Amino acid sequence: MSVWMRMLSIETHMRTRPINKILDALLRDKKYQKGLRLARIEEHWVEIVGEQIAKYAHVTGLEKGRLLVACEHDVWRATLHHTKPQLIERIEQVVGKGVVREVFLS
Repeated sequence: MSVWMRMLSIETHMRTRPINKILDALLRDKKYQKGLRLARIEEHWVEIVGEQIAKYAHVTGLEKGRLLVACEHDVWRATLHHTKPQLIERIEQVVGKGVVREVFLS
């Protein structure tokens, strides 16, 4: 179901359900949780990788535990590749353990 359809569904139920029930349902939605986790990683990206790398490496997605990162140059890709374990540790501090199990650099 698309986000638009979910929003319409939520709007329809707002008349009959208390707002806390609607928010609870929304927060349990897996696609919504994935979007929140991705947004938190993007929000903290400079803190995770540092200001210099963040200028040249950008988060592009999160799919099945795999964080997708686009690097503008091979130097930044190599730098991130050699620090993947530390990178995942820093990401875990932001979104929790097990959310990102792998980092794919392109």
